[in-house]
Amino acid sequence: MPERIPDDAPRLVNIGGEVIHFPTRTTNPDSAPPLRTRDVPGTDLEPHIEDAELVDDQEDQGAGAPSDEVAVLPRLKPNVLVPTSVRKAGDLAKRPDLVALAILKHEVVYGTVGTARGAGAVWRWMTAAELDQHLATNPKLVLDTRRVRRNITLVTSGTLVGGGIAAWFLVGPGAVLLPVLLVLTVAGVFERRRLTTAGADAGHAALGPAPSGKEVKKVFVSAKLARRVDDLRIIGPVTRTGNAWESTVELPPGTTYKAAAKRRGELAGAIGVDEVQVAMDPVKGHAGRVKLWVADEDPMQGDRVVNPLVRSEGPVNFWRDKLFAGRDPRGRAVETKMVERSYMIGGEPGGGKSVASNNVLAWFFLDPRVKVYLADGKFGFDLMVWESMAAGVLTSKDPDDMLDFLGGVRVEMDRRYGLLRKLGVPKVTEDIAERHNLHPIVVHIDEVQYWSAGGDKKSNERFMVMLADIVGRGRAAGIITGVITQRPAAEVVPTRLRDILSIRWALRCTTPAASDTILGSGWAGRGYSAALFEPDQRGAGYLLAEGSTPVQTRAAFIDPDRGELQELADRAYELRREAGTLPATADRPEVRLLTAILDAMVHPKGVHTADLLGGLAAVSDEYAGWDADRLAAAVKPAGLFPGQLNLDGSNRNGYRRERVQDALDRV
Repeated sequence: MPERIPDDAPRLVNIGGEVIHFPTRTTNPDSAPPLRTRDVPGTDLEPHIEDAELVDDQEDQGAGAPSDEVAVLPRLKPNVLVPTSVRKAGDLAKRPDLVALAILKHEVVYGTVGTARGAGAVWRWMTAAELDQHLATNPKLVLDTRRVRRNITLVTSGTLVGGGIAAWFLVGPGAVLLPVLLVLTVAGVFERRRLTTAGADAGHAALGPAPSGKEVKKVFVSAKLARRVDDLRIIGPVTRTGNAWESTVELPPGTTYKAAAKRRGELAGAIGVDEVQVAMDPVKGHAGRVKLWVADEDPMQGDRVVNPLVRSEGPVNFWRDKLFAGRDPRGRAVETKMVERSYMIGGEPGGGKSVASNNVLAWFFLDPRVKVYLADGKFGFDLMVWESMAAGVLTSKDPDDMLDFLGGVRVEMDRRYGLLRKLGVPKVTEDIAERHNLHPIVVHIDEVQYWSAGGDKKSNERFMVMLADIVGRGRAAGIITGVITQRPAAEVVPTRLRDILSIRWALRCTTPAASDTILGSGWAGRGYSAALFEPDQRGAGYLLAEGSTPVQTRAAFIDPDRGELQELADRAYELRREAGTLPATADRPEVRLLTAILDAMVHPKGVHTADLLGGLAAVSDEYAGWDADRLAAAVKPAGLFPGQLNLDGSNRNGYRRERVQDALDRV
C-alpha cells in the first residue's frame, strides 16, 4: 500500500483528461480554495464536484505518475451559449401552468389598464376637454360640442350593450366573452408597447400637466441641483394654476435660488418643455427655496397683451401711476414707476422696440403736464404720431444740432438745480412741480447709435458726455432720459451710460453678449438672456426695473391697424389742449388751418378752391360756411396765395401742395 499523503499536500484533479492542480487538501470544505478552471474555458465545475471520486493515482495512472490522490470527473461537453429567450421558451414549454399565468397577467393587468386608459380618452372626447379654455369666451361652441358628442357616445354605447345582451341569450356567452377577451388582448398589447416606449423615452418626454412631487424632484436631480431625490423637499402639493402647474421646492442645504435660476435651461430640458415655458421665483424669507412654474404652452405667443391705456379714460398721473410694460409668463402685470428713472430699450430689428417705445411714449403724453423732447435717429415716421405734442423735435442729421438740442436741456437742468438750492430741497416732487412749474421733462432718443457711434469720434464723445450728464444729474431735477437702439453693442451704449440707466428692457437679441449690453454684464450667464427668444415670439424680452433680477416680459401691443395708437394720440392731444400745455406752434390758428388744407387735399399737386372749401368743412366745423375770400384772407399772413392750378385738364383757381407745405414750415 502506498503511503498516505498528508492532508496539506497538493492534489490533482482529472477533468476530462485534463489534470488540474489543487494546492492543498483540507478536511474543512468551507475553507478549501476554490477550484480553478484554467485550461477549460467556459466550464463551470460546481455541478460536477459532487460526482468527483478520489482514487489511488498509482492504480489508475500507472507507474511513474505522481504519488497523489486524484479526483476524476467525467469529460465535460463543450460549453454552448444558448440565448436567454430560447431557454425561457423551453422552460415555459415544460411548464404550461407558467404559460397560463403569463397570459392571465397580460389580460388582467395590462388589458385592464389599457382598457381603462382608452375609456378615459373616450370620456375626455365626449366632454370636449380640449375646449375647456374657450368656455369663458365662447360657451355656446363648447356646450354644443359636448351635447353632440354625448349623444353619439350614448347611442353607440347603448347599441353595443343591447347587442351584447341579445347575443348572450341567442348565441351564448361565448359571443360576448370572446369580443371582451379580444378587447383586453388588444388593449394589453398597446399598454405594453406604451410602457416600453415610455421607458425608452424616459427623461425626454414632458412631465405632463400634473406631475407628482417625486417627478418634480427627479427634474432637479437631472439638472444637477441635487444628487438624490431625498436631498429635496416639495413644500405643499404640486398644483394647477390656469394653463400651468407649479411647485415650491426646497433645495439641498447650501444651494440657493440663484443657483437654480442659472440652471433654468437644464430644468426645462429635464421637464421636456421650451425654456420660455419655465419661470422661477424666489421664496421670501428662505433663500434655499424656489417656486417653479411650468406653462403647458408658450406664454410668449397667443393672443396679444392689451395695454390698459387703450381701454381707460382720462389722463395719466406721472407721479402716482405706474407704467404698464406687459405681462410675465404667469400673466401678471409688469409695471414700474417712472419717477427719478431713466430707461433703455434695445434688441434686434423686428424684436418689438417700436411697440415697447409706443407703450412708454403713450404713458408720458397722456399726462398733459409732462414735456417730451423727441429725436429719431432713423429720421423716419415712427414718432410722427407724437410730434405735434412734443415740446421739441430734432429732425436734423447734423451732429451739432443734436448737441444744441441736448444743450438746451442742460440749461433747463441747471436752472432747476439753482431753484432747488434756493428752496432748500434735494429733488423735485409733485408738490414742488405744481407750485414752481417744474413739471417732468422726458428726453426720448430713438436709434441712439446715429449720434453715439455714427459720426466722427470727437462728435460721438461729446454727445456721450452730454447725454451721460443729463441721465446722471437729471433724475433729481425731474428730467427722464430714454434711449432706444437696434444695435446693442459696447460702442453704441458704453458701460458708463448703461450702468446709470435704471430701467433696461432687452427685447429679442441675436447673441447673449448683445443681451448683456442692455441688461448688464453677466445676466446671460445667470439664465437671463434675450437671445433665447424666437422670431415668432413678438415683444418677448427681459425687463430689469423694479426688482433685483430681470423679469421675462411680453410687451403690450398698441395695434396701429385698429387705430388704437392714433386714438391714444388724439386723446393725449385733447388733454393737452384742455390743459393749455400744447406747444405754441401746434395750437395756433394758422397752423391748424394749413394742416387742415393739407388734410383736405386729394390730388398730389394740390386742390381747387371750390373743392377745398367743402373739404375744410368736412375736416372741422370751424371752417363751415367759409368762402374763397375768407380763406384767402386767412392764409395771406402765412405768405400763401391762391393761383391758377391745372388738375387733370381742369385749370381753375386753387392752392398748390408744395406752397402750402412751405407756408406751414415757415410758421
